[in-house]
Amino acid sequence: MSNPFSAIQELLPFEAVFSLSEIGSVYSEAINKLSTEEKRELETCKSLKRQREFVTSRIILKELAGDEHKFEVLKDDLGQPFGKTDTQKFFISIAHTDDFVLCGLSPNSPIGVDLEPADRTVPDRLKQRISHPKESNVVSDIPLIRLWTIKEAYIKLRGQGLRMNMNEVQIRRESDQIFAKINNDKRAKICSFRMENNWLAVAYYQ
Repeated sequence: MSNPFSAIQELLPFEAVFSLSEIGSVYSEAINKLSTEEKRELETCKSLKRQREFVTSRIILKELAGDEHKFEVLKDDLGQPFGKTDTQKFFISIAHTDDFVLCGLSPNSPIGVDLEPADRTVPDRLKQRISHPKESNVVSDIPLIRLWTIKEAYIKLRGQGLRMNMNEVQIRRESDQIFAKINNDKRAKICSFRMENNWLAVAYYQ
């Protein structure tokens, strides 16, 4: 599949755009594109690594929104990020590794994204913390790191972060790349695929 994002966008019942990019340097031209609030948040990033992740993700989201000057990323009362311009609010989701950042943006529906290096090793002892007791047959042949991204993308979609454990999330396999969350009254789908030697996942409500 040459462009997995195109296939995902065709599946989505709403408009959304995505980008996977290498994390860039912190340079003055990029910082100048940040809003006052974004610059203030950048100042709280203590490490150069975190600063690079922050600046790269904000510039990508501005480009996805198509309005670099008026678009900014803020956080709600629960600490969840969202995007906005003078006239519109956007749902966003961000994930990163040491080398890449994955961003998703939608003007009208929540999304959740996650990524991890495909060669990252997850110890077998963590399997019980990742897998739901009733899904062992469904996920037995899925690498644990891929399963991690599937569950994490769904948790980000829910906006619950550390308040929800991965082993509370039960999934059903619908195809090699499509999974569905089944133990909740609000149906969600998760697209899972490999790109740039990373496992990527995009979760959305159907």
